[in-house]
Amino acid sequence: MILIYTLRFIYAALACIALAFALAPWTREAFVKYGRTRTQCETAEKGAQPTGAVTSRGTLLSAALNLYASWTVPKNLFSQFYCVGAIVGGLLTIDTIAWCDSQAVPELSSTDMRLFLHRYMAFEQWLLGSTQSEVPTAYPSKLAVLALVLFTIHVLIRLKECVYDQPSTDARMHIGQYAVGIVFYVLTPLAVVADSYYPPGWASQSSWIAPIGVAIYIYASIHQWRCHQILYSLRHRCIDTKSTKLDSYAIPTGDLFEYVSCPHFLCEILVYISLWMVTGCQATTLLWVVGWTAINLSITARESQQWYQTRFGAGYPCDRRALVPFVW
Repeated sequence: MILIYTLRFIYAALACIALAFALAPWTREAFVKYGRTRTQCETAEKGAQPTGAVTSRGTLLSAALNLYASWTVPKNLFSQFYCVGAIVGGLLTIDTIAWCDSQAVPELSSTDMRLFLHRYMAFEQWLLGSTQSEVPTAYPSKLAVLALVLFTIHVLIRLKECVYDQPSTDARMHIGQYAVGIVFYVLTPLAVVADSYYPPGWASQSSWIAPIGVAIYIYASIHQWRCHQILYSLRHRCIDTKSTKLDSYAIPTGDLFEYVSCPHFLCEILVYISLWMVTGCQATTLLWVVGWTAINLSITARESQQWYQTRFGAGYPCDRRALVPFVW
């Protein structure tokens, strides 16, 4: 159970950090915002620093924090997130299929361990001091394979969009956001199936919830693709007309943009909810991923909504919500 609890702790910690950073104006500007919503970080609380010995320590701390806040990387590196997710998701899918095959053909179970997760479970057993000769795990359900395949398809679509569709920009993100993105796409494929490897495992039979999950996944994926194409076309149009920086943005319209400012974020959350449903609502650790994704993208959606309202003023639709249609 070490793997499960470690994954859940990491997602909970990331969510708490994101909420804490979003509460303070300086940390929100330095560590939460990215892309168009990120402005040049100013020195925290100018003119509010005390004098004397405390001033020296406070000044050093402020300088150190501002130096760290200035460590940014191009937002175009988002493509690396999806590349990592596709590699990890693909390899783990192959690993899970092989384990399912060993369940169908008992002779394979007695062969030398050659599966990554099988080796990990043996290591965890050794770490806990177990003297059992066999790895006490449940065989993963075929629903786990389906969920992994859908996850891998999702990140491959996003990778294609980032590489071929999205125009290159000079937008930046903090290096901490980059690190969190890499960690997320390394761990999330494990979170999709981790619970299925521990007794009692998942039910092997088909679940009536899984088809609903697949339907939601298809709906969310189609609308996310459409919304991304709307954003990309607006950006390409501004680049083609050589717009100045002041008029290089336009109000997106069409599809779910008629209801919310960030429908692509809403669809991303729906994708992870649908993956959880595809597992028959058995992947408890995946719920922690859903929670982190919802918190993180809600914070970003709020920042985007405020940016739109500030940038376009009265020209921005007043009835357009940030993330959830007709609600918020």
